[in-house]
Amino acid sequence: MESVKEYKCPSCGASLQFDPPTQSWKCHYCSVEYSKEQFDKHSQETALEEDMPELDSYVCNSCGAELIADDTTSATFCLYCKSAAVIKTRFSGRFKPKSVIPFKLTSDEAKQIYSKWIHRRILAPNEFKQKEEIDKVTGIYAPFWLFDCNANGTIQGDATKVRTWTQGDYRYTQTKYYTFLRTGCAGYNQIPVDASKKLDDKYMHMIEPFNYSEMTDFSLKYMSGFMAEKYDVESDEAKTVMNGRVENYLAKRLKDTVNGYSTCTVSSKNIMLSDIDNSYSMLPIYLLINKYKDKKHIFIVNGQTGKVVGDTPISPVKQVVFALLVFAVSWIIIVFGGALLA
Repeated sequence: MESVKEYKCPSCGASLQFDPPTQSWKCHYCSVEYSKEQFDKHSQETALEEDMPELDSYVCNSCGAELIADDTTSATFCLYCKSAAVIKTRFSGRFKPKSVIPFKLTSDEAKQIYSKWIHRRILAPNEFKQKEEIDKVTGIYAPFWLFDCNANGTIQGDATKVRTWTQGDYRYTQTKYYTFLRTGCAGYNQIPVDASKKLDDKYMHMIEPFNYSEMTDFSLKYMSGFMAEKYDVESDEAKTVMNGRVENYLAKRLKDTVNGYSTCTVSSKNIMLSDIDNSYSMLPIYLLINKYKDKKHIFIVNGQTGKVVGDTPISPVKQVVFALLVFAVSWIIIVFGGALLA
């Protein structure tokens, strides 16, 4: 049974790749472009079997090179001929996503966005700003669990109203103390939780939000030309993360209704979730991991919105130079500014 799926151009037989700006599939050899409807007429995806064996390596259908994939890689491209390929077994059975948000940004656009972002960080190491490093930005469909739920909750706390005034030679302060109670409910849809242990949850949370109106049913065709990862965080584990986020969402929403006080402190909260449902989805990101002084630093560009987040280290040399420059400028202003005033 064929284990690797590669989409060929019906006109010339070269590899087809998904093109984010046009949301179509392009052949970079003969320049023919296909919409999803046209593509579907030429290509039929075979049913994915739950018991298909997992692959650790496979042979590229175009050039014959043997490619290696770790146990969580779902889609990749040949490192030698750059032909796009998909490991179908990674998306079989319970690992087949329900939905996907296709890339809207091209690789070149993501590199430009990241380049502008990193160059604005003047204390970042020069190594992070070199073209050869920026060119390593890679498009990846990241796995997410999307949760729907209803939440009912109550918060309780203390508040104060402080009033001050002056009378004669005296200044008076009056503080009144209150106890508040707020109860409410809300429904939440498509709460994303990172489903990959390889990607830092902090940055995956920061890269939100995604525009879910552009979400569509999952198809292997969207994977063509991009990397992808299957989930290695089970839905029950992700549910714990989701619970915490929803509790914070509702607690903040209830607290925002406590108005007209000088201070407001929540002392207790009780929030219950119900009607919890989840689905497995693939969301687009561009990823770059740089290494500086034996520590890895992750940078992510939202492949749909262009939002950038990352862990930027500070170059000690640049930090010293910057401090000296600030000192020199301050000294010149003080000395020559004082002389002019004299």
